[in-house]
Amino acid sequence: MTDRQPVVVGAVRTPQGKYDGVFSDVSSEQLSVPLVNELLERTGFDGADVDDVRWGCAKQVDEQSNNVARVIALCSDLGESVPGTTIDRLCASSAEAVASASDAIRAGQREIIVAGGVENMSRTERRKGVDAYDCIAEQYDVANLQMGQTAETVARKYDVSRERQDAYGARSQQRAFEATEVGRFDDEIVPIETGSELVDTDEGLRPGTTAEQIADLEPAFEEGGTVTAANASQVSDGAAALLLTSRAVAENHGVEILAEVENHAVAGVDPRVMGIGPVPAVRDLWEQNGRSADDYDLVELNEAFASQTLYCQDELGFSDDIFNVNGGAIAIGHPLGASGARLPVTLVHELRRRGGGLGLTTMCVGYGQGIATEFRVL
Repeated sequence: MTDRQPVVVGAVRTPQGKYDGVFSDVSSEQLSVPLVNELLERTGFDGADVDDVRWGCAKQVDEQSNNVARVIALCSDLGESVPGTTIDRLCASSAEAVASASDAIRAGQREIIVAGGVENMSRTERRKGVDAYDCIAEQYDVANLQMGQTAETVARKYDVSRERQDAYGARSQQRAFEATEVGRFDDEIVPIETGSELVDTDEGLRPGTTAEQIADLEPAFEEGGTVTAANASQVSDGAAALLLTSRAVAENHGVEILAEVENHAVAGVDPRVMGIGPVPAVRDLWEQNGRSADDYDLVELNEAFASQTLYCQDELGFSDDIFNVNGGAIAIGHPLGASGARLPVTLVHELRRRGGGLGLTTMCVGYGQGIATEFRVL
């Protein structure tokens, strides 16, 4: 443990809104700014104390263009002295923002960084597709690179049945609804004012969902397929953020340390089975630190699709009692650029409720990538 150990001193998120739902008239910066201001209020730091904003965003078009990170800094209590950069690693954009910020702190280049991400999928147009790149089209049938199709490919290739996918989709809804009902998300959610209402709960929850209820849904991406709207992540609007600093700075300012940021890793895979990306990323992490599945107290794996979530859980050997214990993106939603930060927000708060321990966040990433990061609550 060193003075430059990167630590989390604040971790918050918005409720996740459904596509064309409660946040359809709320801009991306309006989702983000309340989180930044809440982090400053909770920690007691002034905007002038912060060295940088690193903000993930997968669709940097429309209002999410023009370096939304800098826009957030200028519109928030951070102010004009704080620079900002917007990061794109598709679904893992804000995970990369957190990793980049922790590296800068560990290296002594920065002391205090706001790291997070946003995606308002209701308000942004689809950006250029992978089919626009001749070099990709020459190597792959680009139809097989669409996200839903990759989930079908994973299900077929690794024999993940429709029944298992539906059971997992129902499990995600059940766990997320229970977590909401008993208040497990209360510490992490910052209510958002839309102009007509104050939103404080994830909009995509479907109380009472069972596998039997969703068994007759039509496949969403392929005739005769197994991936449906109930066993895939929800297209969503939302933001999430962490305030990172060094251990020395936190202790000097008397700020409570929520968690330490440990190692992280990324990996690439065949984009036709994009969803398996967490497997090599986590294994690369294990090679770095000599760990295994048994070393973790909690694991948050982004539920892009039930098929890839189940494959990764099976392949990596994570037990069900530590895995996505409060549900995941199938129920909560998957606002692309925000999810990589939403995972550690939820993980850190749940580890603290349980008295501490080592946690892992991991996710698949569009066009064949994976990322994994460790957090420790002492």
